[in-house]
Parts: sequence; C-alpha cells; structure tokens
Amino acid sequence: MKPSLRRAIVIPENLPICAPSRVKVFRNPAGIFCRIIFEISYIRLRSAVAFLLILFAVMPSLALEKVGSTSMQVLKFPIGVRGIGMGNALTADARDVEAVWWNPGALTEIKKNQVVLTQVNMPAKIQLNSIAFGHRWGELGAWSVHVINLFTDDMKVRTWENPNPPDGTGLNFNAYDFILGVGYARKLTDKFSLGGNLRYLRSALEETTYDGVSVDLGTLYKTGLRSMRLAMAIQNLGPDVKYSGEYLDYRNKTRNDGIISTPYEGASLPTMFRLGIAFDVFEMLKLKHSAEHAATFAAEMNHPNDNRERLNLGGEYGYKNTLFLRAGGKLGYDEESVAGGFGLKFPVIGNYTVKFDYAYSHWGRLTQASDGFAAQPHRFALGFEW
Repeated sequence: MKPSLRRAIVIPENLPICAPSRVKVFRNPAGIFCRIIFEISYIRLRSAVAFLLILFAVMPSLALEKVGSTSMQVLKFPIGVRGIGMGNALTADARDVEAVWWNPGALTEIKKNQVVLTQVNMPAKIQLNSIAFGHRWGELGAWSVHVINLFTDDMKVRTWENPNPPDGTGLNFNAYDFILGVGYARKLTDKFSLGGNLRYLRSALEETTYDGVSVDLGTLYKTGLRSMRLAMAIQNLGPDVKYSGEYLDYRNKTRNDGIISTPYEGASLPTMFRLGIAFDVFEMLKLKHSAEHAATFAAEMNHPNDNRERLNLGGEYGYKNTLFLRAGGKLGYDEESVAGGFGLKFPVIGNYTVKFDYAYSHWGRLTQASDGFAAQPHRFALGFEW
C-alpha cells in the first residue's frame, strides 16, 4: 500500500480550541487550520516573554538616575486589599478582579462577573477609593473597568507676604488624582495568559492640572509543576508627567528679589516591575489535608524606577472557602514592614456571593504619627460576584 501523501498534524494539549485530548491527529483542513493557530499562538507567547524579559533587564538600570523623581504617586499605592494583607505579594496569586491592581495578565482567572469597592485610609486626611468591575469574555478572555480617586480636604490659601494668618486669605483649595482604566486579558494557551490595562490619568492642584495616559502589561504562567505559578508585570508605562501653567519660583530668592514665573518641569511616571511566584502549600508539598482547608504561599520581587529592589512575602489560609486569614512581610522598604488581614465570603440570594476583606499594613513612623482610627493604614473592600 502506498503511504499517504497527506502529513499528519499533531496538536499539543495546551491549545484550548483544538485540543480535546492529549494528542490528536488531524488529516483534514480543520487540522491544518488548528496547527496554524497553534504556531501563531506559540510565536506570540515567545515574543511576549522576550519583550518582557528585555524590559525587566534594561529598565531597572535606567532607574538609578531617577531616585525620588517620579510624579503621580497615587499609582504606587497598593489598592487590592487581599494582596495588601499578604504583604503585597499577589502578582502570581491574583484570582479575581483585583488582578487589575496587581497583574492584568491574571484577569483570566475570574470565573463570573465581579465588582469590588475599596476604601484605603491615608495620613493627613487623604482619602483613596476605588471600584473595579470584571467580566468573563468567552472561554479564553476577560475584560475590566476600574476607577481610582484620591482627594484631600479643603486647605487654606496662604501667601508669601502673609503666610500664617488664622484663616489664610479666606480662600480654600484642594488636590485630587483621578484614574479611569480599562483592561483585557486572554489565554494564549491553557498555561499562559497575557493582559494589559490602558489608563487615563488626571491630576489637579487648584488650577494646575495634568492629563495623560499609562499602560500596564502582565503575564501569568502555570508551570505544570503541581500548583506552581509564575508571573511578571510592568506597571505605569507612559510619557512624562508635566503639569499645565507656571509657578512662581521662590528658590534662592529673597523678598527683595524679582520672582520669576517658571513652567513646571516634567517627571516620569512611577514605573514598577514585578516578578512573582505562588503555589498551594498542601499540593506543592504533597501534604494530606481535608478539602475544607487551603493554604497559599506567595513571594514577589519588585523594582520601582525611583527606588531600590524590594521583596514581599505572604500567605493565606482558607477554611471552607468562607474564612480567610492572611499575613505578610516586606523587606527593603523605608517604613513598611508587616501586614495582615482576613476575608469573608458567603452566598446570598440566588447565585450572588458577597465578599468582605480587611487588611492592615504597618507604615512605621507614619503609623505612629497618625492620630485616630481614620488616619491609620486600614484597608476595606466589599465585593460582589454573580
């Protein structure tokens, strides 16, 4: 019998749309089409990983020249409460819509519609609030929308000529930062996901304003080694921040000198590089346990472009997928050190589920100098899933 002139097409298991079994042989146009799709996905995966590795290798060296010189600091504040309770080590363990804060590539882990509202206490009567919504899009993708709003109380206007009258000039001003973002993530294979956020940024201090954009990129890779997951994220990529208008430059001036009106100087966004690992403790160590118990360990190294490298460690214990206890530690920070928190998850009417999370992150001298409960670094989140 003459051998067939048609070549068998072998499709690996990790191609979701063409892999109902471990190995499948196609001898028809559909098989050829699936093979083409696989090759495209594989090339995209390698290109994405190579691009991220280059950025991780090159950009941190540039940060040595920019210590303490970035703007839009609100982008550096951790917002996801579950991650804060785990010491900011959530890049590889984000499982819900909070992935938009830590790693947009992990947004594919959401299974249902989710919304989460977050309130973060800050010193000096500063308020930081956020809301995020995530939606599963087919079998391979997910999208999100999120808003961050930071604002201050009214402050009195004071002048150079008379800086300390009881009521200033009688006028007040305030400052705020506003961020509106959209995100999308997609599974390129059953083990590798790639995602990103696109954000509109606005910052204002009295009549001085800034409008700009930034981009986040993230990946999640399930290694296949039991439950081990690896992740990388690059956050806050974008053009320099430059506020509108001019200011009176009082540096090196006296009352008798002429004061020069000077345009604002530009400053870079606070770009952050994250590299994380996470795994389920019982599965990774092959420990016998009841299905009622779960434990996760996570570690993360991050490098901001205006400071040195840092290491975050965290863990979470879950009981019956209802009660969660969290703790974490941070190394390499000026003031931050330890964190902890808890979470509750319970069903309500129909298919709706309610989640509540609390976290406390110790800020060293900033915590000690803050008076009252509202000024302490407490974080709260209320989430809904359906």
